[in-house]
Amino acid sequence: MSQQLRDQLKRYKRKNNIQTPHPKKNTPKKKKERMSHRDVEDLMGVNRPTYRRGKGGAMKQR
Repeated sequence: MSQQLRDQLKRYKRKNNIQTPHPKKNTPKKKKERMSHRDVEDLMGVNRPTYRRGKGGAMKQR
């Protein structure tokens, strides 16, 4: 690109308020927390006792 063309482009950008995009900064990636199979089951409540209504509306453990 010639110097004259660069100057024209700079003037055009200033006149029309055009901003050049800033380069992206490299942010360090966070390591994802790995959960064990047992932790996931515990969060879902798989190992908790379950209760159902029995005869007469009484709660019974299954």
